[in-house]
Amino acid sequence: MTTRTGLLRAPRRGDRDEHGAVALLVAIVMTLLLAVSAFAIDLGMERAGRRDMQALADMVALDMGRMIDGRTRAQLEAGGSGEPSAASQLSASVSRNSGETLGDAPTVRAYWVKVAADGTYPSAGGVPVQVASTEAPNGVVVTAGTSIAFALGGITGTSSGSVQRSAVATAEESACFSLGSYAARLDASSSALLNPILNGILGGGANLDVLSYTGLANANVSLLDIATQLGLGSVDQLLSSNINAGTFLIAAANVLQADGTSNADILNLVAAKLGGVSIDLGDLVSAEPGAGAAETATINALDLLTGTILIANGTNALSIPGLATNLPLSGTGLTTSLSLIEKARRRCGKKGSAAETAQLALSINGNILSSQSVLGVPVTGTTKTSITAASAKGTLTDIICGSETAADPSGEDVSVTSGVVGASTELNVSLNGATNATGNVNSLLSGITSLLNLLGLNKIASITITGSVGLKVVTGDPSTIKTAQIRVPNSPVDWDHGVSTGSGDLGLNTASVTTTSNTLVVTAKNFLGLNVSLNATQSLGIITNLLSSVTSSLLDPLLTAVNNNLLHPLYDLLGLTVGGADVYGERPYCSNPLLVG
Repeated sequence: MTTRTGLLRAPRRGDRDEHGAVALLVAIVMTLLLAVSAFAIDLGMERAGRRDMQALADMVALDMGRMIDGRTRAQLEAGGSGEPSAASQLSASVSRNSGETLGDAPTVRAYWVKVAADGTYPSAGGVPVQVASTEAPNGVVVTAGTSIAFALGGITGTSSGSVQRSAVATAEESACFSLGSYAARLDASSSALLNPILNGILGGGANLDVLSYTGLANANVSLLDIATQLGLGSVDQLLSSNINAGTFLIAAANVLQADGTSNADILNLVAAKLGGVSIDLGDLVSAEPGAGAAETATINALDLLTGTILIANGTNALSIPGLATNLPLSGTGLTTSLSLIEKARRRCGKKGSAAETAQLALSINGNILSSQSVLGVPVTGTTKTSITAASAKGTLTDIICGSETAADPSGEDVSVTSGVVGASTELNVSLNGATNATGNVNSLLSGITSLLNLLGLNKIASITITGSVGLKVVTGDPSTIKTAQIRVPNSPVDWDHGVSTGSGDLGLNTASVTTTSNTLVVTAKNFLGLNVSLNATQSLGIITNLLSSVTSSLLDPLLTAVNNNLLHPLYDLLGLTVGGADVYGERPYCSNPLLVG
């Protein structure tokens, strides 16, 4: 009988006990994971330390960059005159910005350097090379470093690691300038012209007078103060706002009154006349966002008032009879049309910023003569005067940050591209009558000896002239490009004065009179009333003498009136000169720090 016991397999030789193998494997893996975790943690701490050092270097570089204002390295390091020394500025900035940084107390250094346009600077052995002590830097390099203690140094074998970061800052320069100023050349003639212009736009009733203009011309108002009065946080917000013109003027009036300006009530009066018209303040003063110069800029109160009124008016042509009364001429019927498009003449920003003058078109037409005569011949006349001025454009090309001394002036360079400016006056005279006074006849015959010496029936006793003649005088200024260099205190002596890029005022004169039409007919008679035959040369001689008298007795007074009462005051108000414009600067803002590396 076979049993099942014989069927059982005998144990194999290779079998052994494997209990505990998993624990060994886990121990090995855990050791590796712990090492990797230690590296990861310490690497993270080192990365966080780099981030903190970069943030610290950036903030300190900005703080140190605010010191760059044209002073030399030695002056920056020494401080004085209310300015901190470089060391104290550095210490204060590090203390203010390093409270939450990882690692040991940071080591921070600042180097005053010359930074190129691409953000690079000279270095030697990895260390920034500072400018000479007598040289003014335009940038600062800040290095910030610390030592980070590693949490698991016992495992990794490295107990700490050092980190260092750097930042480069330059002082971004900005400045404000304007082309022309209503206040700058204000006098009796220009204010007499400005008054009917502004009252014409306002519809009358503003009661502006010379004393009012003068009071405003002597006052300046801060753009930041106006922004604060309107509840805005910055000048950038102000200039980007579309705001009610009346509200804007009331805010300016409140600021002026707080500063003690007695004429500020005029702004309230004009605000009421403007009603609910909205204006874009960027059309009055334009500025690049963040331009430090704008935050400290002021604007003349009269320029602010005038600019606001003109901007509120827009591009409408106006009929302003008051302008015609500025011409002390006999006769009636003069009509005027004015188009004065105000531009943002004031600009705040960096190099490349641009501003423009106003664009102008003025015409005066109508009868100017009644019951007058030329050499005894009755005349009537009409005139047509046109004045045009395209906008001149100024571009800020350089900003000079100095100490405002003769040896180290502050200033700006503005390239002015003048607009085409022109003026013309036409005088059309109609004559119909005879002159028989001996003196008048002799004046008409002056230089024509063949007639003066004639006797008997050929002796001319009277001359009859009929027909009309047109005379025209034109002055013009083509577009030119010139640079206004403002260097305070050398030229001009202070920031209240401007620099002109032109050579003088455009004026009309009779040096180049042209005849636009001539239908005159001359008839000569002797003492018996019989016609005296005249050849073409003799008739032309009489007409030439007549035109000379028309020019001296009629055209000259007309041009004098136009020049003195319209042309020169108007160009003064706009700041226009022959071949350029008046440029006014404001102290540059030289300490607006900017990170460039």
